[in-house]
Amino acid sequence: MIVNKCSLKKPVACHENDSIIEVSKMLRDNKIRNIVIVNDKNEPTGVISSIDIVNNIIAEGRNYRMLNAKEVMNSPALYVFDGDQVEDAYFFMLRKNTYSCPVVDNNKKFKGVLSFTEAIKHLTKKVN
Repeated sequence: MIVNKCSLKKPVACHENDSIIEVSKMLRDNKIRNIVIVNDKNEPTGVISSIDIVNNIIAEGRNYRMLNAKEVMNSPALYVFDGDQVEDAYFFMLRKNTYSCPVVDNNKKFKGVLSFTEAIKHLTKKVN
């Protein structure tokens, strides 16, 4: 089965130039732990988690009012293509020690997020 047949989480993203305040609001409002950061072409360029904000900004005493997403994001973004096999995406996330992964189309446009749980669900269907 290919990734685009999975139920992807909605594509919640912030732009590279968005302030950390805006990023934090998006995390809160969407009740998510991490958010994909995209450029002007809607291509994933990085990811920011709520833990990144706590550990790399607040705990370090940095002035969050002066920071934008590009200055804080983990980059490069790790993503899979919507035409990839779910099994390959699962093992990619396993190797990268991540519980979710942005999904892009052939033009690298952000389409959504594949969760580890969703990948496992489709892999177990394959076995049964």
